[in-house]
Amino acid sequence: MNEQRVFVTSVVRTPLGAPGKGLDRFMSSDLAAKAILRLLEKNSLDPLAVDQVVLGQSLPSTMPNNIGHFAWLKAELPVDVPGYTVQSNADSGLQALRNAYNLIASGNEQIVLAGGADSYSAAPFVMRDVRLHFFPQDRIVIDSLDEAECCTQPEPMSRKEQFEKAHGEESEAAKAFRAAEEEKAAALAGLLGDELVPMSWVDRKKGEIVINADEWPGKAKEGPLSPNADCAAVTLAVSEEALAAKGLKPAAELLGFASLGGSPDDPVKAGAEAVKKLLAKKGLKAEDVALFEIAENSADDVLALAASLNIPAGKINPFGGALAFGRCDGAEGILMLQRLLHALRPGECGVIALYSAGGMGMAALLQKC
Repeated sequence: MNEQRVFVTSVVRTPLGAPGKGLDRFMSSDLAAKAILRLLEKNSLDPLAVDQVVLGQSLPSTMPNNIGHFAWLKAELPVDVPGYTVQSNADSGLQALRNAYNLIASGNEQIVLAGGADSYSAAPFVMRDVRLHFFPQDRIVIDSLDEAECCTQPEPMSRKEQFEKAHGEESEAAKAFRAAEEEKAAALAGLLGDELVPMSWVDRKKGEIVINADEWPGKAKEGPLSPNADCAAVTLAVSEEALAAKGLKPAAELLGFASLGGSPDDPVKAGAEAVKKLLAKKGLKAEDVALFEIAENSADDVLALAASLNIPAGKINPFGGALAFGRCDGAEGILMLQRLLHALRPGECGVIALYSAGGMGMAALLQKC
């Protein structure tokens, strides 16, 4: 079977909101619905031309269960278009894009809307072991964010504990990397244009409240770890045939993906090994890649992954990352795609490198059109 070429259009996203702040009244599906509508409008695309919707979500809420379809319906788009959701912790958004790539490369679909979303503000509280009984000792309310924070399999370990086990204290090099993030992030703000869709609501006394900018950049953030952020981000994965038929403008060609598992104690290594696997599969070396977008759980993690691949500092995260913008696991891979698309020059290749709780690694290779 001959693989079909797969392209992506530009990325549309909502602002990245600090949990409990400007976007706290919106569920993940609200954020995703808004981003989907803007993406379709931006590409002048009939919704019925979309063959499939695939969304990643790291923190599934109790309602809806399937954000991949529910967000589409919440946007009041045609019920004929199917959708589903993938969950792979921090890899969720990139896994959604990988699924879209496979659907099109195999010839099964022509246009797939892919992306991801999470709302840390709307994450539910849960109770365990009370379905068949409700004894006093079982009436314990659990914060699903606390569970997600300690989701490293098979033994629970928080991000902070994992960081300390891997690095001890934050290195001086990492502190310098983190200090430069704000300036790099500021350079991206003026480039997004209509790729950033505002969220708004009406306050009874103040009138319309509009959130049209990211909330984390410029704010003091304690500790070495990237903060959480509410967001949704989407793109279109399109076949070469559909590009011409629908008059769509490609931003980049997707050249391939790779993923693997590794030790839950060292997910960064899994991310590095995924990049090595991908480059080897494509007959490339790290020096053949113009830019690397590396997930930012911490600056020490980024530097460790880059060092294992001998990537010079000038090729890493030119517009900053989650340390400045905030980390939205469900959308992170798509947010990284957006930054990479703005940083690459036509003809250049870029790599997205993600590592996720449980020792999972994923990488994507693309070439800017």
